[in-house]
Order: sequence, then structure tokens, then C-alpha cells
Amino acid sequence: MDAKTTCDILRPFGGAAVATGVACTLKPGFESGSGRGAGTLTWTHVLELADTVDIRDGTTRTPGTGSLNFADGDEVRVPEAAGTTYVVVYVERVPTPAGQPGIKRAYLLRDTAVWPGR
Repeated sequence: MDAKTTCDILRPFGGAAVATGVACTLKPGFESGSGRGAGTLTWTHVLELADTVDIRDGTTRTPGTGSLNFADGDEVRVPEAAGTTYVVVYVERVPTPAGQPGIKRAYLLRDTAVWPGR
């Protein structure tokens, strides 16, 4: 189930808030994010937000290969400051039809759950 909500973005992970009350949609992604290698989990959720939002991952590429190196990116708290914390593992821009607002998709790995919650 997709959840329209708001979030806070902190930079770096565990750092200060750089954006608060950001409108977003949180989607479960556990099944999609769990098939990247033997027993590895790449992401648990997908966050969609406006493409004007400054949200950053920590992913780099090994020169001369297609191998990605995942590192902690921004921290996301949903919903906002007292919510569940996630680390941003990858961010992409999603193509949208002409005249439609742009979208960013951030792949998140849940860090600390706040119950009941997301």
C-alpha cells in the first residue's frame, strides 16, 4: 500500500535537517530490493517526491566497471522528525510526460523503525 505522507531529510545520515515537511509517497519495496545477491538486501522502501527536492545518495561506481559501491546517503524520517529512519541508497529521476511535474525516486533501506508506523 502506498502512503502519501511527509518526511524530513537530514544530511549526512544522522546529521542536521536540510528539509522538513517534504511531501512524498512511501511505497514498500522489500521484495524488489532483496534479490541483489546471496542474502543481501539493497532497499526496503521507495520514496517518490518532487524532482526539485535535494535528496542525495552515497553511491559511487568503481572506475572501469559497472560495479556500484553503496554508502550511506541522506537520512529520511517518515513521517517527519519522530518517524522511522531510512538511509538513502540510490536516487533517480523518473521520466514524466511533457507538462507533468518531475519526480525523483529514492530507494531507501530502513534503519530504525518507530512502532506503530511505516
